[in-house]
Amino acid sequence: MSTLSTPDRPLEAQTPKRASSRTKAIVAIAAGTALLLGGAGTLAYWSTSQSLTAGTVTSGDLDLTLGTGVWTLDGVLTSPTVVADPSTVRIVPGDMLTLEQPVTVTLVGDNLEADLTVDVTAAIPSANANDFTVALTVTGATANGVNTYRLKPADVTAPLQATLTITFNSATADRVAVNTAIDLSKVTFNLTQASS
Repeated sequence: MSTLSTPDRPLEAQTPKRASSRTKAIVAIAAGTALLLGGAGTLAYWSTSQSLTAGTVTSGDLDLTLGTGVWTLDGVLTSPTVVADPSTVRIVPGDMLTLEQPVTVTLVGDNLEADLTVDVTAAIPSANANDFTVALTVTGATANGVNTYRLKPADVTAPLQATLTITFNSATADRVAVNTAIDLSKVTFNLTQASS
């Protein structure tokens, strides 16, 4: 009867050597792959490119400048009079302060429209917002809401004439809004690209 010879070392002792050989092989393959990928110059594929001959697209322009405005004061008992220095005026209920304001608008753009508005939020104290009425009109422009005018490039070939009125409401009774300061230097005209 033949006998099986037993290995000099148990099977458990040989396994780490096999695992070590596999690990070395995997590391070698990974290193080779990294070298191939890292050396971009070693691989070549056909390619080509061509630039457009469409020319240059140039952005448009949107701008707003204010000319020299003229203020007038119209009262319940008086006719409109020109005001050289609005800071010297003391308005009372029923008075209307009017500004005739030349506005130069620049609108350049194939699909450009813009809204011209006026903002008096910072000029009139919030506590007195209901004591004064503000109205804006722009000659030759299309109204697009309260105190808002929609403009197109064709509308602004010459300076526009804007008229701003600030009326001290005649219904203001008792001593409401006495000694109230309206800071006209904080009245702003805004031109904003239309999005709808």
